[in-house]
Amino acid sequence: MDRIYYAMLPALARMEASGVVLEKGGQNTLKAWITHKWGTTPAEAGNLATLARALHHQQLPLVDEAFQGEVLSLGEACAIATSTEKATAEWAKVLETADEDFRAQHPDVEGFRARLEFGLIAYKKECPKASVRQLRDAAKWFVAQLDPDKADRDYDETFDNRGAQFSPTFEGGFLLRMWGPGADNQLIQAALDAYTEPYGPDNAAIPKHQRTYDAMMRIFETALAHRTCAKAPKPVVTLNITVPLKRYLGDASAEPAVTEDGVVIPDQMISRLTPKSWLRRFLTDAEGKTLLDVGQKHRCAPDPVRQAAGYKEFHCEWHEGCDMPRSWSQFDHIIAFSHGGATSSDNMQLLCSTHNRLKHRLQVKANQQIWDHHHTQNRQNTEKDGGGEGGEGEPAPATA
Repeated sequence: MDRIYYAMLPALARMEASGVVLEKGGQNTLKAWITHKWGTTPAEAGNLATLARALHHQQLPLVDEAFQGEVLSLGEACAIATSTEKATAEWAKVLETADEDFRAQHPDVEGFRARLEFGLIAYKKECPKASVRQLRDAAKWFVAQLDPDKADRDYDETFDNRGAQFSPTFEGGFLLRMWGPGADNQLIQAALDAYTEPYGPDNAAIPKHQRTYDAMMRIFETALAHRTCAKAPKPVVTLNITVPLKRYLGDASAEPAVTEDGVVIPDQMISRLTPKSWLRRFLTDAEGKTLLDVGQKHRCAPDPVRQAAGYKEFHCEWHEGCDMPRSWSQFDHIIAFSHGGATSSDNMQLLCSTHNRLKHRLQVKANQQIWDHHHTQNRQNTEKDGGGEGGEGEPAPATA
């Protein structure tokens, strides 16, 4: 069905361009036509309409080639088309207000689109299990490299519209609303995580929104209790941000700073957080892909190893793909510690709780099958040596 829908998209875009969607299709827009005729949600219809226009104007040749070669699904092609269209439209606005020197040093609109498309297709080929969500996250990362000032522009624009409302209610309660930049959201979320009681038997009946409220009250109480302190008694909030050295030194062309979940952080926020933060150096190879790290001899990974392990992985590393973010995942030995595996960053695998349990459950099942095989083989050998009499012999130890 995906291929049938995909083949129809260019023709539908031509109908829209010629202005006959209403006459022949009975709808004012291509999005409305797809919603009613194909039975999709308005959001899905909008994504399909964006892809249709891009195919009609031949703006995404690599996407078309990848779909025909079964590298992309229809949903993934839509994700690339919508992310590319949004980023290209914003880049066009930047070029409109830029001077001649800026335009000479940066790609035009079509060049920007082509580079972003090339990067996303290359990412998908390198990570074939990448989901639609991960493609959208990758698009943000590529845009941050193609347009180094975008994160700061977005931060400034959203920061100018920031706000908070505290309103008492007639019943004697109150309402609290806040809105602001996405980068500040990372700080708020880290603080809430630090003060939120973990889900467990003692608070299983307490819903998440009430535990979040309790966490905010603890934050306020802690702030009031320590307002006269020269410094906080201990760091209670952890927000891990990876900043390439060149970027830290002011090179805007270097890779952007990102959180452990892959959220791009603007440079001005890095400058604001640095004086109050702990800095830990990670040494990589020349390409920045391999972390040069010294292994540890104890099983539980210390903080430096945990922060360094998979430092460019933003999601669960399950081999069949998973969208669970890094901050909600766990670290597990690739080669088990009990089998001689080192507690080092290159032997750590990022897995969500579901896939971590599944991995070990499958390993136990595999070990049981190996044990059963050796058990049967030993019994047969014993019967043969004993002239056919029953006996089991000594079972061979299970191996992993």
